Amino acid sequence: MPCIYGSELGGEPSPESWHGGFNCTYNVGGPGFRASSIFNNSDVKMDIYNKEELKNSSNVMGVIRGSVEPDRYVIYGNHRDSWVHGAIDPSSGTAVMLEITRVLGKMVKEGKWRPRRSIIFGSWGAEEFGLIGSAEYTEEYYTKLFERSVAYINVDISVFGRYAFHCISQFLLQNFVGHLTGAGSDYAAFIHFLGITSMDISYTYDRSKTKARIYPAYHTAYDTFDYASKFIDPGFTSHQTVARTAGNVLLRLADSLLLPFNCSDYAESLEQYLQVALDNFQEELSKHGQKVGHTFSFNVCCWAFFTIMFMSLYICHTCLKSFSLSFNRPYKIRRINDQLMLLDRAFLDPMAFPDKYAYRHVIWASRSSGLATFPGLADAFEGAKNSGLKQDWSKAHKHLSIVAQAIAGAASTLEEVI
Repeated sequence: MPCIYGSELGGEPSPESWHGGFNCTYNVGGPGFRASSIFNNSDVKMDIYNKEELKNSSNVMGVIRGSVEPDRYVIYGNHRDSWVHGAIDPSSGTAVMLEITRVLGKMVKEGKWRPRRSIIFGSWGAEEFGLIGSAEYTEEYYTKLFERSVAYINVDISVFGRYAFHCISQFLLQNFVGHLTGAGSDYAAFIHFLGITSMDISYTYDRSKTKARIYPAYHTAYDTFDYASKFIDPGFTSHQTVARTAGNVLLRLADSLLLPFNCSDYAESLEQYLQVALDNFQEELSKHGQKVGHTFSFNVCCWAFFTIMFMSLYICHTCLKSFSLSFNRPYKIRRINDQLMLLDRAFLDPMAFPDKYAYRHVIWASRSSGLATFPGLADAFEGAKNSGLKQDWSKAHKHLSIVAQAIAGAASTLEEVI
């Protein structure tokens, strides 16, 4: 049967070196059968035989206790399980984490260094089965992590290619690198469920030259050490770059007197989100609701952006005096750091997305809309526009109110304490 199907496949003839052992024509491209094939409109039935078994899975944790603020955690994670061999996914990230732990562990043992804040390393189990290890960890230690975690650094696939360094993060960490989007790895539970500022680091390929979503051997038996060392990163220099960068970010978060978070970037980016919402939603919302109500919500957002920007300037001014503050006003340093740490928590709303379990961050929740703006508002607006139903327009107005309240609450966390 494979010979018959192979002869009927569409596409261009493949190079001879690509031919297998069947007596048929091997083509590439396609997809599907030739237009003239008798199988062109056929369905293929496959019988799959899998075993369903219950297996134990564990997270392996390591801790370096902080010397000054042991109750503030900087968390670094990478999952350990893989489909088949997993030399790139996840072992490239595991190699980076192990090297960082080796270096830092050696410094601690020799008495040369100990971080200001505690560092927690997590080797997550069962990521490929639905981010289970990291999700269970955040659920089991919810209260402790919610109250004490400074940031989460994720290095899953550390090297996709050798073209450019790539990082996705939240607005607070833009002074390190780019934006965090989606929920494709273990950072998901930390940001969406707990509101912990997070980032994901990797080295990647030139995405302008290919439409490939990921490296070719992803989740296959070809993802081996030989493949990684010959084709992905010969000499493992990109692995070294990621390790040095991730290690530097980790040390800055763990050792800086004032947390290296940039609130002004957050305000500017949220303002861009608001402008997209105004350009695309304001006119329709005014037609299908109370004009005063949605205008008030947009104005609240504008006021909150100004507050965040103003307080970020105040914090920057405080940074200039941080050396003397460390001796004279240590509790003021602690208070400012807590305000920065808890800023992302202010965007959590447990009731904002009732149909999306564990998605509670009103800025970073997943969205189906292609517009770069507030996800709940964008999706609700799109749904209302498609249906035209009054209750759907009410839902869109509700999400606008949710966003306005969240941003105002975030701004208030940065204001001078009563």
